Parts: sequence; C-alpha cells; structure tokens
Amino acid sequence: MEQNPYQIQPGPKTRDTATPMVLFHDAGGTIFPYFRLADLHRPVYGISNARFNEGGHWQHGFRQMGVVYTHLVRSVIPSGNIFLGGWSLGGSLALEVAARLMKLPQYKVQGVILIDSIFLTESVKAHCPTTLDEFVASFKFPSQISDTHLAQAKQCVLHCYQAQCGWQPPPLSSRPPAVLLRATDPVNPEVEEMHFLDGVRSSTYLGWEDCDASFIVASLEVAGSHFTLFDSPHNETITSQIQRACSILIETRS
Repeated sequence: MEQNPYQIQPGPKTRDTATPMVLFHDAGGTIFPYFRLADLHRPVYGISNARFNEGGHWQHGFRQMGVVYTHLVRSVIPSGNIFLGGWSLGGSLALEVAARLMKLPQYKVQGVILIDSIFLTESVKAHCPTTLDEFVASFKFPSQISDTHLAQAKQCVLHCYQAQCGWQPPPLSSRPPAVLLRATDPVNPEVEEMHFLDGVRSSTYLGWEDCDASFIVASLEVAGSHFTLFDSPHNETITSQIQRACSILIETRS
C-alpha cells in the first residue's frame, strides 16, 4: 500500500460535511483491519507505518513518529474538525499526534478513539516478549499481508513495541477527550498462561489509570478478543461502537 495516508472510506456524497477520521496503524505497521469496518458515514483515512519497508524502526521512537504523522494528517486534512484513533498501538499514536495538532489554531481535535489500546504498565512490560520470535508468536498478522511483506511486518512488531515501552503519554493538558473501546474476551482462553495484552483486561481503563485516565470520558465494551475485533461478526459491533464514540465525543465538546 504505497499511498500514505490512504482513504479507506470517502464519506457521504451529500453536501453535509461529516468530521473526518484518521486511524493509525497497529504494531504490525498496516491498516488492513480498518477495511473491515462498515460505513462510518464520514471520510476515513488510514496511516500505515511510514518506515514499513525499513522494518518500522524509528531512531527517536514515538516522538519522531508523531512529527512525521502530523505532517501526513495535514497533507489530507488541512484544517477543521478531526477525529483521531487507532487499534492497539495505533491509539497511542493517535494521542501523540493529537497533542501536536491541538497546538495548531486551524484544527479542532474532537477527540481520540482508543480501540482496545492498552497502556503498557510496568506489570504489562514485565510480561512482554523480548525477542523477535517471541513477539511474532504473540501477534496475529492480517491475512492480506503478502509473503514478501511479512518479514517487514514482523520487524515492525518488535520495533514498535520497543518504542511504545519507552513512551510516556503527552501531559494531561495536551490530551483531548477520548473514548476507550475494550475487547471483552481474552486472546487465548484455552491457554492457562495469560497473553501479555490481557494483563490489564480486567481494568475499566486498560491500564491508562497509571498515567491519569481522566481524559477518557467513556469506556465501552466490544465483543471479541484483541485480535478478533475486526473479524465477522464483531466488525459490525466495532463499527457501531466507533459511531457511538464519535457521538459521545461531540457531546463532550458541545
């Protein structure tokens, strides 16, 4: 997918202007899951890892990604109201970009949608994989990834989690309101050992309370596990919950 950002949904064809949404890639670097969403009735763009072909390595981590991705957002949405969001690691990237856009007078960030985006608490980090093979074994890659791109996606998972482990969210004053969508099911229910992404599954805020979760105005449940949220039939539910999250954020801002 050479085009970046990529328009996933064009939005309504009427003259009514619906607030556009930008969704950021997961640790694997792709935006394939977002193509399984039903109609969100607004323009939707996806930003994939801009260094995917280099294995997703960013020398200066999330901060550097935030700078580059802010420019990518501005290339397709030059001003106005905007929603940001992302699944898993993508939600953290959305917060990083939101903090930068909020400093620009031409934008109004309506809010961020965190799609089962887990804050890596110290306890979660303690159970994180440490090697490439361990990360790959714990991650489920989209079936759309070709064999030629799978090697880069595997490297992206390792480098992105390493970057996220060293990341601290923007100050509370620089975070817009957010809605958190939480998967209801564990990743591996048949396995006794808990998947590291389920380490804070019982928390209403998925670990974000460790860095002050007061910016999260609602926490909504979504059927499925972390890796099945976009699979049928859960994709219809996640779509409706994203729409509900947008409504909540608009009400919060009014």
